[in-house]
Amino acid sequence: MRPQSWRATSNPSVAAKRIGKKFHSLSPREAEVCGLVASRLSTQEIAKCLAISERTVEKHLEHIFKAFKVQSREQLRQRLGIQSPAMNWDPRR
Repeated sequence: MRPQSWRATSNPSVAAKRIGKKFHSLSPREAEVCGLVASRLSTQEIAKCLAISERTVEKHLEHIFKAFKVQSREQLRQRLGIQSPAMNWDPRR
C-alpha cells in the first residue's frame, strides 16, 4: 500500500486541478501526471492509470521538470511542498 503523500487530497484529479491552477504553464494532462507523481506512482502505474504509454508519461515529466526547474521526482515533490515518507518517520511510534 502506498503512503498518503499528497495530504490535501487522495484524489489525483483534485490534486491535478490544484497544481494546474498554481502553475498555468502545465497542460491539464501534465497537471494530472504531476498529481500522480506527487502520489508516488511509478511511470508504469501512471501510464496504466491514464491509459497512455510510458513514453508519453516520460515526455510529460520532461515538460513538468522544466516548468518547475527540477531534475527529479523527489525535487518535484519538494517543490510542491510534499515531504518524503522518511521525513515523516518517528521512531517513537
